[in-house]
Amino acid sequence: MKTNSWLEVRRFLEETIHGSEFSQLDDISLRLLDWVVVQNSRTAAPLYMQSLVLRANVASPATIYKSVSKLMDQRMIEVTVDPEDTRRRIVRPSPTTLKLMDRLGSRTDAWIKSLQH
Repeated sequence: MKTNSWLEVRRFLEETIHGSEFSQLDDISLRLLDWVVVQNSRTAAPLYMQSLVLRANVASPATIYKSVSKLMDQRMIEVTVDPEDTRRRIVRPSPTTLKLMDRLGSRTDAWIKSLQH
């Protein structure tokens, strides 16, 4: 019997997430972290907290602030004061998060290659 591709992808994602530091994050925090990493990789310009709250489209502003706090507590993101304007906060993925994303990306690449054989 042929397996359903979508179910195989879901199974792989669940196993990968639950076997990593991401297992401690709720769905909204995980989606927000993904968004921060993608935005950080797309441009050299800093990601400001205000932009994150207004453009992430993952939850209400209050929930986003709560998720940011959780991600900071778990050292998944860094929030710093903008040296050019102390009213603004810059949001970045932490070096630990970037290493974890690279590791998970390599694991995903290996899984995809295993399907092609």
